[in-house]
Amino acid sequence: MTLAEADVGGWFSDVLPEWSKLLAAAIAGGFVVWLVIRTERHLRLHRARRFWKTIGSRHPFLVLGAPDLEPLSSWEKTGMVGKGDILALMEVEAQLRRLGFSGRIVESKELTARDLESDLVLIGGPDGNSVTATMLGKLDQAVSYGFAKDLGPEPGAVYDKRSSREITPEYDDSGDPTNDYGLIIRSANPLAPEKAEIVILAGCSGYGTVAAAEKLSDQKFLQKLKRFRHFEVLVETTVVRGAHYNTKVRDTREIRRSPAE
Repeated sequence: MTLAEADVGGWFSDVLPEWSKLLAAAIAGGFVVWLVIRTERHLRLHRARRFWKTIGSRHPFLVLGAPDLEPLSSWEKTGMVGKGDILALMEVEAQLRRLGFSGRIVESKELTARDLESDLVLIGGPDGNSVTATMLGKLDQAVSYGFAKDLGPEPGAVYDKRSSREITPEYDDSGDPTNDYGLIIRSANPLAPEKAEIVILAGCSGYGTVAAAEKLSDQKFLQKLKRFRHFEVLVETTVVRGAHYNTKVRDTREIRRSPAE
């Protein structure tokens, strides 16, 4: 063996253990990263599944409003639905699908009397969704939030029954909203309290509705809700140039009274 070969052999003997250590460290580091990502994903799915499991496993109706407004209904016979409600529907459907659940999409006017006794996810406020209006009426003694009535042509306002206060969105000088409010209500179905539940996602306008739906994918929010089976939540979202941002929870209240009482 030449001197050069001996030097190379010695170099490999010195370097190989170092490379082995680096490779082992890289593998260990990669495993830790994979484990953290997997754990985080498991926690996200666990919290979401805990929220949706009971309702989702029974294939709920996802109920959109079906306002027949003139003159729009004269040229669009299939009806008109707001963009915010459509986005909220897409969000809820995506959440259910990620968990292996599915819902049945219907318009409020398509539900039969028997359907109304099923698990329902109601999208949109009482002005646009007649089933939301019906259920809020039945829940009147059980919930402390609702929507103010007789506000004229302006979008609605949330009404706090405890303080007798109207919580109204704000508008800029051009009349465009700068914020919106929404309600998330989960309760026993007042028409079948022993066998079904409802979730109401409703805003003063469409911004609040989709913001409420999106909040159900917020893991920190779901973690805080685990203390309650039934609840009502007020959320506020910022509106800028036709889009909503930075949705925050303003109040969370447990529903302790059964709608059947």
